[in-house]
Amino acid sequence: MKKTFIATFLSFNLLLLGCSVKYTANSVTNLDMSSKEICVIEDTRVRESFLPAYRTALEKKGFIVRVLIPGSDIASCPLTSTYTGRWSWDFVLYMAYAEIVVYRNGTKAGDALYKAPRAGWALTTDIYDSTETKIATMVDQLFPNTESSK
Repeated sequence: MKKTFIATFLSFNLLLLGCSVKYTANSVTNLDMSSKEICVIEDTRVRESFLPAYRTALEKKGFIVRVLIPGSDIASCPLTSTYTGRWSWDFVLYMAYAEIVVYRNGTKAGDALYKAPRAGWALTTDIYDSTETKIATMVDQLFPNTESSK
């Protein structure tokens, strides 16, 4: 009886953990802000709302954003970024997955990931947060030591 209870308890907790929004990041460290420019390589396969939200979040951190055409080289600028995103539908359309990667001189310097559970499995309404809110959180995790300008 005790073993069954423990197995059920552990299974339920694993299920709950799999049903929450996940943000993970490897922050960009030792960032030289003497040049505040960051180049973002546009991904036209991602919904149009992503790039303006990403640009705004970066600008709030003090960056000057230059958008590069799709397929540009990641070493085009001293600090370059790529992104991808995917949306899902429940009662509304919501961003279900996003990844942002930052490169310094063509070498990966940091990344951030957002992943929402399937809407029917979600035990939180955080999956319905705006794209802007989710991306701002990712940018804050990528650049935690960069002051936000108000």
